[in-house]
Amino acid sequence: MANTGPPTQSNARTWMIIVGASTSLFCTVGFMNSFGVFQEIYVADKAHKGLYLAHGNPSTVAWLGAVAILFLFGISPAAGVLMDIFGPKLLTCTGAIGMVFSIMMISLCRVFWQFLLAQGVLLGISMSLVSWPMLALVAKSVNPKNRAAAMGIVLGGSSLGGIIWPIAIDQMLKNPSLGFPWTMRIVGFIMIPLFVLPCAVASAPPPPPAPAATGPIATSDSETEVSTREDHVERGKQDAEKQAPVTQKTVDLKEERRKLFKKPAMWFLCLALFFTYFGMFGPFFYITTYAIAKGFSSTLAFYTISIVNGASFFGRVIPGVLADKYGKFNLIILSNLLAGIIAMCWTKVTSVAGLVIWSAAYGFTSGGILSLQQACAAEVSGPHTMGLAIGSVVGATALSAMANIPISGALVLKHGWISISMFSGSTLLLGAALLIFARLALNPRVFAIV
Repeated sequence: MANTGPPTQSNARTWMIIVGASTSLFCTVGFMNSFGVFQEIYVADKAHKGLYLAHGNPSTVAWLGAVAILFLFGISPAAGVLMDIFGPKLLTCTGAIGMVFSIMMISLCRVFWQFLLAQGVLLGISMSLVSWPMLALVAKSVNPKNRAAAMGIVLGGSSLGGIIWPIAIDQMLKNPSLGFPWTMRIVGFIMIPLFVLPCAVASAPPPPPAPAATGPIATSDSETEVSTREDHVERGKQDAEKQAPVTQKTVDLKEERRKLFKKPAMWFLCLALFFTYFGMFGPFFYITTYAIAKGFSSTLAFYTISIVNGASFFGRVIPGVLADKYGKFNLIILSNLLAGIIAMCWTKVTSVAGLVIWSAAYGFTSGGILSLQQACAAEVSGPHTMGLAIGSVVGATALSAMANIPISGALVLKHGWISISMFSGSTLLLGAALLIFARLALNPRVFAIV
């Protein structure tokens, strides 16, 4: 009998997919996580002579990151549908080429609209085409019992990118012989070999093996004649089925999609993450600016991005491992609650030790949100709509994540740092409340592992 059970995680191919997906997120979301460095570079005109963003409004410069996030998350539903239909290879390879091309174009930019097209639109679309199909492929390839841990490992790659890229970019910019253009070109050249593995492993899981054929059985002439007629009829049925396989598949997929969006848990999950992302990225983008504004050294300020992402690495892996035992929804609710409370304590940071501890605490708790949202989407969906479910959940955050960055900048300019702290914390807590409704929609028992 064919093996139709869930895929196992103990084969080499699945581990290659996990490593490839982690590498792709290192280059995409990990690079995006370092935008706080670009925010400070562009505003302070530290990039190179001729960069016409000198002393720009922080809220205006933040639109570069906001537009990139809009396309990163906004394209995800379409990327998920295309992944379910065509598989991940075409999307991953196209996105990888687009990523390298956009990085090279950033090195040639001089005025704001050029940066907006290269570092906003093109970079965001390319990141989406690489990231979400690979995440959906991991969800399909890994045993559901280990799915949250696998997702945590994969998303840990984006945290490593958030650690390494800011330090590498800052060190290269300090080299007078490189400057901003060659710094970006070197980043692009580094990404080329890193995308080889994701593109190589980006293929749909192989179909289950066919059932073993039975040996010949001796029959009489009359039995042989009856068997021949039955075989002829059976072949006729198979030929008729082969004439319209696409129509049947389309009908089934439409029904699966309809069922997915009828689930209250799906709606609450999307709504919860919409509000969560309204405030979650503010600290990621503005922690460097905050540190400089409060008189900390510029070196420490630039390292705060790496501290946040370093702690986020453990926040993505450890909750992912625990979630397989204690429940994916249970852990993401806890992560949201803790991240909201920590965000509200942001302005109480007045010392070097306090800045480091706060950055690590916020990075760890927000990392749990980022790693578990895809696992929660996979928990709600069926096997044929996993790409759509992950894409829809991520897509629900597109507008709020985009608005978060310029809103945060405007709040800082008009009302000071306490406003962005309260805004981030309150939206995270509201997201936690809605996640509780999503969890109860799946299982109303309070102490259930969901």
